[in-house]
This record gives sequence, structure tokens and C-alpha cells, in this order.
Amino acid sequence: MEYKVQSSAPPTVRLEREAAAAALRAARPKGKNLRWVIIAVITLLTITNYLDRGNLSVAAPQIMHDLNISNTMMGVILSAFVWPYAIMNLPTGWAIDRFGAKVMLTLAAGLWSLVALLTGFARHVETFIGLRVALGVSESPLFPAALKATDAWFPDHEKAVATSIYISATQVGLAIAPPAATVLMAAFGWPAMFIIMGTVGFIAMLGWIVIYREPASHRWIHPDEKAYIQAGQLKGQDIELDVAAENTNVSAKDWISLFKYPTTWFMVIGGFSLQYVFWFYISWLPTYLQKAQGFAIDRAGFLAAVPYIAGGVAVLVGGQLSDVLIVRGVDPFRARRYVIAGAAVLTALTMFATAMSSGSSIAVVLLTLGMFTYSLSSANYWTLASNVATTKRFVASIGSIQNFGGFMGGACAPITTGILVDRFGGFVPALITAGALALLSAFMYAVALRKRLPV
Repeated sequence: MEYKVQSSAPPTVRLEREAAAAALRAARPKGKNLRWVIIAVITLLTITNYLDRGNLSVAAPQIMHDLNISNTMMGVILSAFVWPYAIMNLPTGWAIDRFGAKVMLTLAAGLWSLVALLTGFARHVETFIGLRVALGVSESPLFPAALKATDAWFPDHEKAVATSIYISATQVGLAIAPPAATVLMAAFGWPAMFIIMGTVGFIAMLGWIVIYREPASHRWIHPDEKAYIQAGQLKGQDIELDVAAENTNVSAKDWISLFKYPTTWFMVIGGFSLQYVFWFYISWLPTYLQKAQGFAIDRAGFLAAVPYIAGGVAVLVGGQLSDVLIVRGVDPFRARRYVIAGAAVLTALTMFATAMSSGSSIAVVLLTLGMFTYSLSSANYWTLASNVATTKRFVASIGSIQNFGGFMGGACAPITTGILVDRFGGFVPALITAGALALLSAFMYAVALRKRLPV
């Protein structure tokens, strides 16, 4: 199905959207929720994925001691995951649109679980770097595939809420990682910690293999749920339906053509700036709490979980917020953008306040608030791809291209922070840099990004 945006909408379109969304909500089939079971499996996959991403930052001080490396070199090790992840978002988005979410996410989950387990046997800097590169490659299909599955299984007025559930799991994984890794390291050492965490992903992979099919071919879906999903993907939108185009595979030429539009580049820049902030947290929060605020390693491990707990709540709130706006008649494209931009502005203010703060307790509170405000954008960041693309064929491609920009920012954050800390002897310049990029992200999504991608 290919959707062509109409040139104009009648004055009553807002009321029509509101009435259509309300009718769909009232017609939600009771007890027929296979789509939410699929979200549950994606959520489990996401938690295991983020356990593997976040555990290295917890172990970083001990690894730095064992390997006798500087902050800058640790920044290189931490960045070794992010660069290949960012680059691989480009071909994996196309591959998911070409071969489907089922195949690509199965392969990805098996590979990232194996790589995470093997990290426990690493004993040299070069080995750590190589394994983190492999982890970045293997984990890159997760969110484009999850977005593709969500777009297929959910009506428009439920997509951000559905997305917010597994996006909030990123915060759960990051919240669990510091205390869990700290306990495992204290009991068994950091090598065993990596091995134990690496085995968990195989369980989630088996759940995905058993549960996931496309809704059109799933044997377990009830006809009422299928009808509800299909109706919710068509009502309240100014589109025309072209059934033949939906079944057309995305060619390399089609994919490359996406880069000729300014809309694509605004999303890349906005994603770069927004994700830089997130990876500042992932890469350096435990070390910041230890070196800048003077917390002991065991206490820092547990305190580092607090911002992610707040962030997990905020992901759900942000997803619900934009879906409520849509039900009230706001265009989905605008609803997603405005929530992202508002969250970015608030995050910038908290980063600046943290840089100027004095006292460890205040710093923890401000960093927790910053992760909360940042996370209001998370579900909308991904759902935006299904609203900016005027054809479902390109949903995974657009999402992965935006995330390529995001993880380029994520790749820069660890090493840039390490350089700034070594250069200036503290974290203040690093915090100011993160805040400035959050403001740039707000500008890109609220002001620059105004047009959908044409068919």
C-alpha cells in the first residue's frame, strides 16, 4: 500500500480525524491482543540488547586500571561499538525492508548474544575493540526491525504507545546494567559478568522465532484484531491507497533516492544531536559519578541506575502524549516533531544546569531530570519515521537513516567527552557541549523539518 499525500485537506479534517480515532478506540477488540504479545517479545530483546551495551561503561574503571589506559583511550574503546552500529544502520534498514523483520532480527539477536558472551574472554585492548565492533554490527537491526513490526501490527493511534514500551526497555536495560554488573563483578569479576549477561539474549531470540509473523499470515491472530489494525492504519489520514505499490520490494535505487531530500538530512542532523546526549550518559555516567562527584564504585553503580529508571517512565509518558495529541486532531507528523523538540529544549536546560551545579546530590538530581526530559522524545523519535514516509515500503529505511545520524552522534560522544575531560581536567565543557547539541536537535525537528518525504 502506497500512500499519496493530498494537496489540501477540507476544513473539517481535524474533526474527522478526531471522530475516526475515537471510534477506533471504542471498537478495540477485547481480549484479542496478539500485537501486545509481540511487543512484549521485542521488549525482552531490547532489554538484553541494552544490558550488553551498558555493561562496559560500568566495568570501564576496572578495565582502565587493569589495562593501564587513559580516559581518551577508553573513549576509543567505548566508541568502537557505536561507529559500526551507526554505519550498519544504513544497509540494515534496506535489508529489513527487503527481507523482512523476522529474518533480520533473528540473525541479529543470535549474533549479538554470541559476541556479548565472547567478550568475557577478552584480555587485550585490541580484543575488546574488535568485539565491540562486532557487537555494534550485530545490534544495528534491532530498532529498524522493531519499527517495521510495530508499523505492521498497530493502528496509528497506538503506534507511539507501542513503540514507547520497548523503547522504555532501553532505559530498563541501562538501569539494570549498573547494579547487576556491579554485583556480578564483585562476586565473580568482570569477565564472568560479560559471560553471564551474554547468555540471556538467546532466550529472547527463541521467543521471537516462535511468536513473530506478519499479521496477514499469522495463524494466531483473531479476525477482529486484524480488522482493527487495518482500519486504524487508514482512517483519519489524507491519503490515497495504491495496493500494488505496497508489495513492491525496495530496490537499492529507491533507497539511495531518499538522500536527495532535505527532509532526510534534517532528520539525520537532528538524530545526531539528540543521540549525542544519550551516549554521553551511557558511556560516561558511572565514571562521572566516581571522578567528578567522588562516589565509590559500588555506590556509583547503583546511582547510575536512577536516571534510567526515570527515563523509562518518561518514554511511556512521551509516547502517550503524542498519541493523545493525534486523537485530539493534531497531525501525526506535527505531534511527533513537537514532542521531540520540546523534550530536547528541556534536556539542554538540565545539562547547562548540571554544568553549573555544585554538590553531588544536586548533580544526581539534575542528571536524572535530564534523562527524564530526553526520554520524552524517544518513542516519537522512532515513530516519526512512519509519519514522515508517505509509503510504508520505506519505514525501516527512513528509521535506520535517521538512526545512522543518531549513532554518528553517539559515536562522537564517548571519545569527544574523553578528550574534553583530559584537555580541561573536568566534565563542565563536556556537559555544555551536550546541552548545545540538544538545542540544535530541537531546532532541526521543530523548525527545519516541515515537509514529509514525497512518494
